[in-house]
Amino acid sequence: MEKNNNINPDSMIPMYKQIVNLLNEKIEKGELKPGDKLPSEAELMEAYSVSRITIRSAISELEEDGLVIRSRGKGTFIASKKAMYSADDTVGFTHSCQQEGKQATTKVVDVSWIYPTMSDTQYLDIEEDTTILCTKRLRFVDDVPTMIETNHYGKGFSFLEGEDLNQSLYDILQKHKITLGRSIRTLEVVYANAQEASLLNIKKGEALLLFTDKHQDEKGKPLFVSKQVYCTERLKFYL
Repeated sequence: MEKNNNINPDSMIPMYKQIVNLLNEKIEKGELKPGDKLPSEAELMEAYSVSRITIRSAISELEEDGLVIRSRGKGTFIASKKAMYSADDTVGFTHSCQQEGKQATTKVVDVSWIYPTMSDTQYLDIEEDTTILCTKRLRFVDDVPTMIETNHYGKGFSFLEGEDLNQSLYDILQKHKITLGRSIRTLEVVYANAQEASLLNIKKGEALLLFTDKHQDEKGKPLFVSKQVYCTERLKFYL
């Protein structure tokens, strides 16, 4: 891979995000096509004059945004665009379980400030060097771990740091006069990584359902992005 001198170590934008932007530009221009294999970590390190951890952070974000797929023992490949399916989720996880006579409980895994992914910056209309609040929660149905929810919030959600996130998020938002409007939902099949397998008490590599919701308020303003991975052995969906 040719040497690239477009990385600015003095920029406010982290170097891994600069690499994400450069690789995404190659994908959009068709220089990298679906099925193409990315250069190795060592080749990318040499091309961009950065550390291995920087390259791994960049690839992780590309994978999170669905732009690349990692195959163990084979490498990392440019992903094909996936079809979109509609599903309904108007009352939230807690209230859905209550309607079915099940008890929903929650364990907060992490609350932290992170840099947004590229898709976050586009949807939430924020700068890529601005940190956003990220919450990760493990959701239980009748005390069985069933779903991992990871939310990335836009501006104005710092109040969540002072809330009990073991409770229903819908109820917390209503308390703060935030009413959810339309959401854009996608559905795809993914495979459990090490952390997901540990939290859900399943084997690494097992198939999971990933719902991604881009939530808006009543006026259509983007609020937050929610990703939920469900253990398919423990829950059924009615579409």
